[in-house]
Amino acid sequence: MEIYHKDGKFPRYCEAARKSIDANRFNEFALLASDEERFRFVNGLQSIADELHLKREFNGKSMEQVIALKTLGNKAFQAERWNEALVFYNKCYLSTPRENVQEKSIILANRSAALYHLEKYDLALRDIQRALDHQYPDQMMYKLTERKARCFLAKKDYEAALDSFKATVKALDDSNLPLERRQKLERDAQIMINLLPKNIEMEQKAKKKSSSNKAKAPAASQQATGKVPEHFVDKALWFDYTPGEGRFARTKSDLKPNSILLLERPHVAALLEDYSLDHCTHCFKRVSVPIACPLCSDVIFCSDECETKANGSYHRYECGFLPILWGSGASITCHMALRMITQRSGEYFAKIKPELAGLTNEQIDQLPVDDYRKVYNLVTHESERTPEDLFQRTLMATLLNTCLTLGGYSGLGAETQNYIGGLLLHNLQLLQYNAHEVSEMIREKENDVGKSIFIGGGLYPTLALFNHSCDPGVTRYYRGNQVCVRTVKNIPADSMVAENYGPLFTQLRRDERHQKLLNQYRFTCQCVACLENWPLFTEMDPHVIRFRCDGGKICSNVLIIPAEINDFMVKCTECGEHTNIMKGLKTLQDTDMLFKTATRLHAAGEYEAALLKYVEMMTTMSEVLVPPYRDYHLCQQGLRACMLEFGNRYTRAITKK
Repeated sequence: MEIYHKDGKFPRYCEAARKSIDANRFNEFALLASDEERFRFVNGLQSIADELHLKREFNGKSMEQVIALKTLGNKAFQAERWNEALVFYNKCYLSTPRENVQEKSIILANRSAALYHLEKYDLALRDIQRALDHQYPDQMMYKLTERKARCFLAKKDYEAALDSFKATVKALDDSNLPLERRQKLERDAQIMINLLPKNIEMEQKAKKKSSSNKAKAPAASQQATGKVPEHFVDKALWFDYTPGEGRFARTKSDLKPNSILLLERPHVAALLEDYSLDHCTHCFKRVSVPIACPLCSDVIFCSDECETKANGSYHRYECGFLPILWGSGASITCHMALRMITQRSGEYFAKIKPELAGLTNEQIDQLPVDDYRKVYNLVTHESERTPEDLFQRTLMATLLNTCLTLGGYSGLGAETQNYIGGLLLHNLQLLQYNAHEVSEMIREKENDVGKSIFIGGGLYPTLALFNHSCDPGVTRYYRGNQVCVRTVKNIPADSMVAENYGPLFTQLRRDERHQKLLNQYRFTCQCVACLENWPLFTEMDPHVIRFRCDGGKICSNVLIIPAEINDFMVKCTECGEHTNIMKGLKTLQDTDMLFKTATRLHAAGEYEAALLKYVEMMTTMSEVLVPPYRDYHLCQQGLRACMLEFGNRYTRAITKK
C-alpha cells in the first residue's frame, strides 16, 4: 500500500517541495534519527495548508437539491415504484442540511412509507422513530402512528400495534383533515383496537406454551444462534519469535481444514472513496437505507449506533476533510494513519508516550485491540528506508497533521503537535507492511462466479503477526470489517501457521513471486513451495501421482508414480518399505465422487454442505498424497470459494422468480 496515487495534488506538491530544498538541507534531513525530528524539520519548511489551499468544506447539502429529489421520490411512490422511491428518498435525506430539522423528519417519514410497502418493517420503524425525533409536525402525526401500528401488525407484535392504533386516534385530534376523512381513519383504528385484545390473548397463550417447551430443550450453541464473537483466537495458536522471521503464528496441536483460528475487529479501518456511499463508514456493512452524517454528505452509516460511535471519535475531525484527502491523491493508508490518531484524544497519546517502546510482547498481547500500544511495535523497516521515501511520508504526515489542526483536534500544543506528527509518520510506515485489504465478493448476476473487490483497508493486530507462505495454511474473509481466518489444509502441531500476502505458487512463478515480495515487503520467501520450486497449477501433470511413503513418520519420501501403472506394491528408494498404492488409487476414486458432490452443492448455494465435502476430500487425500498435486489444490480452491460465501458478498442484479 503506497501513500499516494499519481492523479492528485499531493504528488505535484511533493515534487515541488523536494526541489525547493538544496542538497545540504536535505542531507540534514537524511541524518535525523527519529520520526518526531523528521516531522519537526519538514513541518517548518512551508505551510502545506496555504500551498494546497486546505480548508474544511461541507458540500453536498442543499435544499434546492432536496426539493428536486423529494419530488422525484413522491412521483415514484405514487406510481407504486417502491424501490425507485427509496433510492430518491435516500439521496434526498443525505442532501438535507442539518438546520432543516422538520424537513428531514418529513423525508424520513416518506422513506418509512416506501420501506413499509417493501415489507422492510424494522427499517420502517427505525425511520418512523427518527422522524419523531426530528420534530415531525403534530398535524401529520396520525400518518406515522398509523404506519407504526401497521408495521407492528405485520410483525405480529399485537401489543405494540394496539398502543399505536390508540395513539393514532389521539393524533387525529390534531390533524387538519376534512371531517369525513378523519372519521373514516378513526373508525378503522377503532376496529383494530377492538380486535387486537383477542390476538394478544392468543399470543400470550402461545408464548407461554413456547417458553415451556424451550425450558425443556437444550441451550442453543453460539453458532446456531448466529452470534459471532467480537474477538476470538484459537487456543492452539501461539506466537513465536526468531531474529530472521520476527513474531509469527505457530500451532500447539494438529489443525484440520475448516478450523476457525481467528476472529478480529480492526484496530483501525477505512473505506475507499468509491464505497463511501454504499457501506457504513464505521463497520463496512453494505447499506440500503443509510443514516446520514448531520454535516457532510461524504459518508453514510448503517445504524444510529455506528453514527454515534463515529461522530463521537474520528469522524468529527475527518468531517469536511475527506474530499481533500481523496482529491490530494492520498491513499487508503494515509486515511488509516490519520484515523489511528483521530479515534483517540490528544490527551490519550500524551499519557501513553512513556510506554510506547517499553512493553514486552507478553504485555502487548494482553492489550485490547483499540489500544495504540497494541500496534505501535509492528514492523516499519524504518532503518532500511531511503531519505527520499522518508521525506515523502513526512510531507504526507504534515498534510494529515494540518487536517487535525483545522479540524480542532484537542491537545495540540507545539511539542504535542510534533509528537503527534511523528506518530502520523510512524503510522504511515507500519501500515505499509501490516495493513490488509478488506474485500467483498461482488456478482453481476446471481449465478456469476463473482469477483473479490477491494473496498477498504484495515489493521488487525493479531493477523499482522502471521507470516507469509506461497502455499498458505489459511484463508481470510471479512464480515463487515471483522476478519475471519480459517484453515484450508492440515497443519501439523508445532508448525508455522502462515497466510498469503498476495502471490500464490499455483498462479505465479517463483522468480516473479520473489520479486514482488521483495519489492513490497522486503523479504525473500523460504516456504516449501519456493524451496522446492513447485510448478504452477496449469503445469501440474495430471498423469503423475505423488504418493506418501507407507514408512510413516520415519520416512518423508514422495513416491512419484505414473497414473497408468500395473504394479501395486512400490518399494521406497529411501527407507526400503513397500507401499500398496492400490489403497491410494481407491482413495482417488472416492475423492472424485466427493469433488463432484461438493461442486454440485456449491453451485446450488449449499455452502456449508459443500464445505464439509471438500474437507472430507482433503482429509482423505492427505492420508495418501503429497502436494503439489492438482486435485489437492482444486479441493483447496473449492474450500476457499465456499468460505468467501460466509463473508461480505453482494449481487447487483437479483433474478425475480
